[in-house]
Amino acid sequence: MTSMPTHDKKKTGLRPIDIRDLMERLRLGIGQAAALCDVSIRQLSYWTDKNIIQPVDDEKNRCYDYGALEKVALIKQALDQGYSLEGAVAEADAFIKRRDQERSRIEGMPDGELEQYVLNQANALQGLAEKVRREVRTYRVSGQLQGVAASLGGVDRLISFFEANPYTVNTARQIAIRLGRDMSEVERELQLLEQKHFIQKISYPGSDVYRYIPQRR
Repeated sequence: MTSMPTHDKKKTGLRPIDIRDLMERLRLGIGQAAALCDVSIRQLSYWTDKNIIQPVDDEKNRCYDYGALEKVALIKQALDQGYSLEGAVAEADAFIKRRDQERSRIEGMPDGELEQYVLNQANALQGLAEKVRREVRTYRVSGQLQGVAASLGGVDRLISFFEANPYTVNTARQIAIRLGRDMSEVERELQLLEQKHFIQKISYPGSDVYRYIPQRR
């Protein structure tokens, strides 16, 4: 009897998933894309026909990548703020242009300048974290937290978690598991940090995820 060959693969352990790589490979049909961005299929189809949104090339179906989804979500955000469609598209394009220019500027920085930039961002984040901590203490002393009732120690741990993982995009359950804490408590504290604009909640079908909001320069 011939034995099957075995593959001697070295187990190096799991590594964090690069969310940006996943997003670049994301492809959604028009129905899924519309639902995710909270617009109607008719709206998205109209914007696509008008070449406002460019779908991924597909012979049979319209598919949308992350870049298209981001622009749809930005247009929807501007429309909700009262912009006309033309104005909303202009706002979305300007936002994306500024973001891309900032990325290009950072990527082109010499090592010394980049190191100083990262240091400045870290200092800004630390300052924001301290501000949130001070406000939380004020709320606790005045008793205004009431229903939120997040513990100061828990909020501190959450802030430290986002400081150490500035690019994390996780659900409350995933964060609670990583911190070894009760999910209901973490959810309340995440709501508080969202109210303070320290993090952002992004709603997807079936779940919400949270990410750190970088300081504006």
